[in-house]
Amino acid sequence: MPPVRTGIDKVTTRYLLCFLVTASVASCQRPPVVLVDGYHLFCQDGNLSSTFDFGELQQRLEGEGVQVAYLGTCSFNGKPPLEDIGNALGDTIRKLNVPQVDVVTHSTGGLILRSYLSGKQSASGVFNPPLDTKVRKWVAIAPPNFGALLPGVVSGFLPDVQARELVPGSQFLFDLATWNQNHDDLRGVDAVAIIGNAGGFGPFDGGSDGTVSVTSASLLFAEPDERTRILPYCHGASTLSSILGLGCDAPPLAKLQSDNPLSWQIIDSFLSDTEVWRTAGHPPSKDKYLSTYGGTLTQQRDNIDTPAGPIQDQNFVSNAPRAGAYTVVITKPGPRIDLVIPSAARLSSLSLAPRMLVSIYGRNLAGSTLTMNGQTLPQNFSSDTQINTLLPDNFSGLAKLTITGALGQQTVNAMIEDAVPAIFTIDGSGAGNAAAIRVGNYVSLYLTGLGMGTRPPAVLLNGVPATVTYAGVAPGFSGLDQINFRLPDGVSAGTVAVVAGRRTSNVVTLPSP
Repeated sequence: MPPVRTGIDKVTTRYLLCFLVTASVASCQRPPVVLVDGYHLFCQDGNLSSTFDFGELQQRLEGEGVQVAYLGTCSFNGKPPLEDIGNALGDTIRKLNVPQVDVVTHSTGGLILRSYLSGKQSASGVFNPPLDTKVRKWVAIAPPNFGALLPGVVSGFLPDVQARELVPGSQFLFDLATWNQNHDDLRGVDAVAIIGNAGGFGPFDGGSDGTVSVTSASLLFAEPDERTRILPYCHGASTLSSILGLGCDAPPLAKLQSDNPLSWQIIDSFLSDTEVWRTAGHPPSKDKYLSTYGGTLTQQRDNIDTPAGPIQDQNFVSNAPRAGAYTVVITKPGPRIDLVIPSAARLSSLSLAPRMLVSIYGRNLAGSTLTMNGQTLPQNFSSDTQINTLLPDNFSGLAKLTITGALGQQTVNAMIEDAVPAIFTIDGSGAGNAAAIRVGNYVSLYLTGLGMGTRPPAVLLNGVPATVTYAGVAPGFSGLDQINFRLPDGVSAGTVAVVAGRRTSNVVTLPSP
């Protein structure tokens, strides 16, 4: 199940987050957009301009006063691994010297963005994710999330490492899909995918954009159903697309021109925080293929978590764990960690925080020892399917969480950020009425995940910042945080969210007294 999205007003949150980081209203206007193009079998002068893949997109954005930067894959000599271009994307973002950027990618550019978010390195299984990605929004156009329409048997005959990384079931694609807790994690980036279904023929008509299948392009593996918009367009105009396109002759998804207005409608609306994008195209749940089929990446491991066979890719599976998207299936005996989330609520990313109360869900967990980077963790509750624990206060970045028992062991990555607030609720669901105490016009709100953040958190009451009088550890309870804030005159109820560091909590309700 993809992480949930909070219901707080996105524009309000964006400006508040930016202001907390920069303390400058002038720095918090619409952010620059970075365009990242896709794979090109042959590089030529035309590939060095954004117009080759994106048509009029840069011109249209600049016409709205938006700064645009372009990262072209053909600007790199020798076709380096996509991981190296992901690192270069990070350099491009940092050199802009702004609090946030938006990113629009075409095709393989989506893998480059995901590689950057995960900090993936060219060595398999090695990640160095940035603590602050600086990415606010991502528009993924025709992303081959689980590979292009390339049969595995051709892998050894492909001309370069980038093409080999695009083969379904490659180690590169598997690593991206499992880098955090054996899931992919978009780090809370607000994302939408624009994918095409004008490709295919016969019984497969409508199953691809000519180059990437709809199951591979779907963002439903990480985002809700509505965040994948399916249009009657083709992949693009590159040489590889021409080879694989099999006659797909509809307009291109990314190369903006007069005959593909729906793509611009989604891009412009999504980046400018309007709701028009929600009505363009249709989501997976309304698609004839994605409403029925999913894909799977499967790996068999032994009881100590060592791979025991090759990665198996299956597309258009009618009994897949989730229709409309790919699912990674890791089968192993012994203890297995499926998910680690704040004990208070599931959030829009899988990031955790120092000194946070977390719940670990899985199988065969009872009686096991739990460590993080070799440090033993306490167990406040333990059963065969769940362990509650308190994270240490001295970790940052990607940590190794290991469970060891009589039946074997498993290790997963866990991303630790400075602060990831999660508010407790009365019923324990993370939604509904907040766990809070009122005394007159003051409210004490209970949460976890304030971590070791150096900046004070903010409380949004009905989307408006409230006056915070205390934020820190709740006396007498390890891992439990407390924020005291004052109710404005005339306001006694509404929605509440907490912003701390780069993260916004779940949205809860403060009921009338």
